[in-house]
Amino acid sequence: MKRIGMAVLLLTVTAGVALVGLGETRGPITILGNADFTAENGVVSGSGTTEDPYVIAGWEIGVPAGSDYGVKIENVTASFVLRGLVINGAGSLDGAGIRIGFSIGAAIEGCTIGSSVNGIELASSTDVTIRDCVLYVSGIGLRVTGESEVEYRHDIGTSNEINNSPIHYYYGLDGDRIEGLETRHLTIAGSRNVTVIDNAVYDGDGIQLAFVTDSTVIANVAGRRSNVPTEHGIVLHESDRNAVTANRVSNTRLAGIRLTLSSDNVISSNQVGACDTGIWLIGGDGNTIRENEVPACFTAMWLTGGTRDNLISGNVIVGRVRQEDDRRLGLLLDQASGNRIERNGLMECEIGVTVEAQASGNEIVSNTIVGGAYGLFVSGSYNDFEGNLVTQYGRAVLFPETYGQTTTRGNRFIANVLGDNGHHVYTNLDSESNVFSENVFLGDTSVLVSDRGVGNRWFADGLGNYWGDEEVEDANGDGIGDAPLAVYPAAVNDEAPLAAIDPAELRIGILGTLPLETIRIERADGTTAEVDALIAETWAQRWAGFRGFPAALLDGFPGILFVFDAEDELRFTMVTVPFDLDIAFFDGAGDLVGTATMTALSSDLYTASEPFQYALEFAAGQLADLGIGEPATLQLPLSE
Repeated sequence: MKRIGMAVLLLTVTAGVALVGLGETRGPITILGNADFTAENGVVSGSGTTEDPYVIAGWEIGVPAGSDYGVKIENVTASFVLRGLVINGAGSLDGAGIRIGFSIGAAIEGCTIGSSVNGIELASSTDVTIRDCVLYVSGIGLRVTGESEVEYRHDIGTSNEINNSPIHYYYGLDGDRIEGLETRHLTIAGSRNVTVIDNAVYDGDGIQLAFVTDSTVIANVAGRRSNVPTEHGIVLHESDRNAVTANRVSNTRLAGIRLTLSSDNVISSNQVGACDTGIWLIGGDGNTIRENEVPACFTAMWLTGGTRDNLISGNVIVGRVRQEDDRRLGLLLDQASGNRIERNGLMECEIGVTVEAQASGNEIVSNTIVGGAYGLFVSGSYNDFEGNLVTQYGRAVLFPETYGQTTTRGNRFIANVLGDNGHHVYTNLDSESNVFSENVFLGDTSVLVSDRGVGNRWFADGLGNYWGDEEVEDANGDGIGDAPLAVYPAAVNDEAPLAAIDPAELRIGILGTLPLETIRIERADGTTAEVDALIAETWAQRWAGFRGFPAALLDGFPGILFVFDAEDELRFTMVTVPFDLDIAFFDGAGDLVGTATMTALSSDLYTASEPFQYALEFAAGQLADLGIGEPATLQLPLSE
């Protein structure tokens, strides 16, 4: 074995420790109980008491292939110090240079870990002191885990470095502000009322909150700028009533934002892109996830681990951001119940919303889901799907085969709009007692809807569905067909098919939730044009617009007025919009600053010649019909 350090350390070697030739290294040290503190395991002094801890010092340790740790010490009650160790070659993704587990009062001083994936791991330990350590790693520098707050109570100062960047580890804060750091590790534990603002944590351990309450994480950036095996961007572990707002997280190997056993938090207005999982909830209750932008993640949002009663609202998820990208998963509900998924926009996801077999009692309401392979992929039971727009999918609603297991039962599909899909609905052979009512199925529904289940019903409370091109007679004009309509191959009947629909009264995804107002525009000659328009004021509402809107419903449908917070140079796209639109742009004072006719399905970007705050869209030709041209003025305020 090789010893390093000052010569005085050599004098402390007890009898029986053999010194080997200069330039050699010793192998890993593994101590799994107090009895393992021996000279053979590197102990050079001490008796294991608080006043006289065991000292393992001065060794150079090479970690061979197939070994997970350079030093592994677990399940000990004795006090000990690791001092002046040099550890190289801990190359396992699941290992570390040093692991301390289930220990109290240890110290790690002046150690160096190099050429390794992970640095130091503290698991279910208490009151560990780390100082003056230098870690050169490609993965996690410092990992701390535990099931109670006290297991995060450690003294870890900024004298420690990960890849030449100080470690910032805080415990027991109250009312503090952490601002403006550039680091690879930021942990706040056992704290409350903390503000974490405007920090940059790249290519390292991310921002970790553990047992933190009533705090704010705002305007930080986190993630990866290089291909290193780090994990999450922002983590909340057993942390409640916090706000995570306006952060930018990108390119994480695992989650952009992860909540574990954390409840009543608000995750809002974050940009989380190109992560394996954008926002990941595990076992938490009562969280609100709203108005986040989640592009190009393999899974945009994942609810699992028995998570309950969370609100997922007003988020925008884009699975494929470039033509060459693979489509990704949008919302995944797995071991999740009682959650409400509402008014979200999803585009270019291979699967829009997945409801696995162990997901039940969830509400999926008023979402706009456009363009991919499967819109709603349902294996679970007793979930409600209401008022969603699902268009431009290979299959809009799919119950995948469950091979003799009846997991897909008791779901309700009410007042959804399905159009421009390769196939609208497919129910599997084992599905049972699902209800479809007041849905709008556009096109040739005789080939677009297939029921292969047992006892699925196609009407409820005296109302069936609208069947697109099917001829439905309604002699008495009550809006209900005079004869049932058969749904094949199950040959069950819609006993009350809808004879007609009014597009303006439909619940068409996000659009169906917008307020309707009469917009007044003063023409050049002083006369006034009046236009009925839906008001889109939030990010998700403005993103949705006419995306995926079926052309068959456009006649008689109101326009959309987009309202922005301030004047800006903005651009509009027609991707997934299957018809031409007119658009008029108005500045903050309401003056018209430009108009355009936008082409269906075009990838062009449309804007005005100068900044604008309002934009009014309606069917092509209406600008001319209304006689609106420069100069013209949008009357403000919009409501009187």
